[in-house]
Amino acid sequence: MRRTQRQMRCARIRFNAVAPGVVDTPLHANNPKDFLKTLSPMGTISDSKEIADAVIYLTEARNVTGEVLHVDGGAHTGRW
Repeated sequence: MRRTQRQMRCARIRFNAVAPGVVDTPLHANNPKDFLKTLSPMGTISDSKEIADAVIYLTEARNVTGEVLHVDGGAHTGRW
């Protein structure tokens, strides 16, 4: 991602990504919510609005580029 960001910088194109964790969607309809909460150190499950809010933030933050915004309750940090 860093290489792509550097390549796009000259054209003034921002390059960001959203990395969601467990999201409460129909995909997880048959999974126990208590188990899904254990996959996050904060013990939470994101909803689709939280992911959309992250995308909107990155769209509107004109000085943010080359970033990965983790929306996963801290799960990206590893074991807890």
